[in-house]
Amino acid sequence: MGSGDTQAQPEHISGQSNKPISRPAHALKWTDVLDELKADGDDGLTSADAAARLEEHGRNELGEGGGVNPGKILLRQVANAMTLILIIAMAVSFAIASYIEGGVVAAVIILNIVIGFMQEYSAEKTMDSLRSLSSPTASAVRDGKTVTVSTQEIVPGDLVEMKTGDVVPADVRIIEAVNFETDEALLTGESLPVRKDANSIFEDLTGPGDRLNVAYSSSTVTKGRATGIVFATGMHTEIGSIAAALRKKDSKFRSPKQSKDGTVKPHHYIEATVLTVTDAVGHFLGVNVGTPLQKKLARLALLLFFIAIICAIIVLGANNFRNRQEVIIYAVATGLSMIPASLVV
Repeated sequence: MGSGDTQAQPEHISGQSNKPISRPAHALKWTDVLDELKADGDDGLTSADAAARLEEHGRNELGEGGGVNPGKILLRQVANAMTLILIIAMAVSFAIASYIEGGVVAAVIILNIVIGFMQEYSAEKTMDSLRSLSSPTASAVRDGKTVTVSTQEIVPGDLVEMKTGDVVPADVRIIEAVNFETDEALLTGESLPVRKDANSIFEDLTGPGDRLNVAYSSSTVTKGRATGIVFATGMHTEIGSIAAALRKKDSKFRSPKQSKDGTVKPHHYIEATVLTVTDAVGHFLGVNVGTPLQKKLARLALLLFFIAIICAIIVLGANNFRNRQEVIIYAVATGLSMIPASLVV
């Protein structure tokens, strides 16, 4: 791996290159993109330059490793606020020798975990398949000749050629297009092929689906042919941003803030530690990872968990916290009633 892999990378900005240029690629003329990337629109990169850029930016792939970790998936199914409600209810039921109720709740827990595991495992397999979406090879112009190179060795500044049936090897600013259309359903949700135009220029904040002068990594060419300059590879591509957001596998520690004089005060260390622990707990419960919908559902589940606990305490308090089986079962039932029948747990 190149040195670019070993250094902490800044947060990706949509439309930017691995090494940020003056404006997003879709907001620049293609000639300006060539100039800023120090690329050649006729002869492409030299072999030596391509090797140096590969060392600098790393391989064109969606992260290191791969595969699906069943253990982590199973842990996420258990570390769920709704599942925790059921586990507590099961424990209380067995503790008061209410074995039938406890057995029923245990069966529900197992069923939920099995179904959730199967669904998430399938989703993770789909996510993992993003790595295999790209073609193993791509057509690039090197030393003035069109050659076939490994897609993983494509670098920013490479001049690439694409035709019908090809998979776009990286995020590419189109230079020349002839009836060129790509399928971007995976990236933008657009069901119809998108026709590209090399001479269009768009505002900086234009969304990915409206950047008609850019072809995206892992999209498929459905019609025509085109030549373009690669401006982003690997995790710096749009599909790489999606993969990073869904995976969130890196363990991040908050760094303490520095004063204007560069020193770090003791309370800054405490603040950083608290934030790190909060992030870890949020990650464990799923409230700060995943898609916006997944985060909202996780927060809803956590809210209902606390409401269930409060309702159970109210029931016990109304009965003077008497340790009677009927009272405890009623408290457990009240807590379980907080779980909406339509909410997948």
